[in-house]
Amino acid sequence: MVYHKIHVPEGPWRIHVVEVDLPRSWAAGIRVRTAKQGETQKTSSLAAGALAAINGDFLFPGESSQPAGLYIESGNLIHLPQRRSAFAITEAGQPLIAVYKMELGLLTAEGEHLHIAGFNREPVLGELSAFNDRAQVQGDSLQAATGFLLQGLGSTSIANDTISFRVQQIRREAWPLSLQRDQWLLAAGAECEATEQIALGDTVQLYCRLAPAHAKLMEAISGGPRILRNGGVSIEVEEERLSRSFADKRHPRTAIGYSQNADVLFLIVVDGRQPGYSVGMSLEELAEFMRTRLAEFSRAKVNAYQGLNLDGGGSTTMVVSDQVVNKPSDPTGERPVVNALLVVADAWGEERP
Repeated sequence: MVYHKIHVPEGPWRIHVVEVDLPRSWAAGIRVRTAKQGETQKTSSLAAGALAAINGDFLFPGESSQPAGLYIESGNLIHLPQRRSAFAITEAGQPLIAVYKMELGLLTAEGEHLHIAGFNREPVLGELSAFNDRAQVQGDSLQAATGFLLQGLGSTSIANDTISFRVQQIRREAWPLSLQRDQWLLAAGAECEATEQIALGDTVQLYCRLAPAHAKLMEAISGGPRILRNGGVSIEVEEERLSRSFADKRHPRTAIGYSQNADVLFLIVVDGRQPGYSVGMSLEELAEFMRTRLAEFSRAKVNAYQGLNLDGGGSTTMVVSDQVVNKPSDPTGERPVVNALLVVADAWGEERP
């Protein structure tokens, strides 16, 4: 990992780049970390012990502590994808930027596929909803016509994978949501006929498909919009339902990108809203810098080929060796955020298997 501090006078822009050699870090070197349930935390707090970190996703509209899009931590699904791009790392350590579409379902002991419509939310009439240990609901129990406690029979890292469970308990009406990490709860709304196909003691398969990915996803963090596609500037605000003014105005920016061979990862922060020091970038300026100028500073001498914008403005923060290296734009300093993307050292120096 290499940290670059860049001054571009014509902005002026102060740009901070962390360059990661993915073949030497693989999946264990890239992590995401979320704030405690129901809270937000500063990036520097989330980054404790990491080599480097940047802030991550936007807040979900109307929520104070939920990410806006896809969030996967150590293979565990935390938040559903929305119609915005997300960055992910596969089990083999490959980076991927895409708008993900999720299919969640259950394969019964008799081989029937049951569609699961909800995730970590109460089921409505006639549908199934699934809950894991990261669920947040109002009160201390879930109201469901029928609940099935599923006990994991091995790994429960389900993101783009299929996991085996045993139906350990069946219960009617209210169900306390005090799940362990190796447990899921399948809850049925009233008049859900699918419940007749599940019996106590059954071995069932819970699956989570995240197209267009084919491999198991270990870490994922959302943002938006995508700004680089296959080496070209592609500011996809309309496709991701963001405003043109958000893209065109100069703001502090946080972004992530990777090289054409997917072997170099770039974490990028541009300071802004500080005349004379750094004015921030439009998304086109950011994408153009990543596409054409990173190679001037990169140890690998490569530019970004794919790129994604993350939450910016007052949230824009980079931490290197437990120190905030940029100048956050809020007068009060670093702003609490919902999650962060980290570079960690637990597999540093090993070759990708």
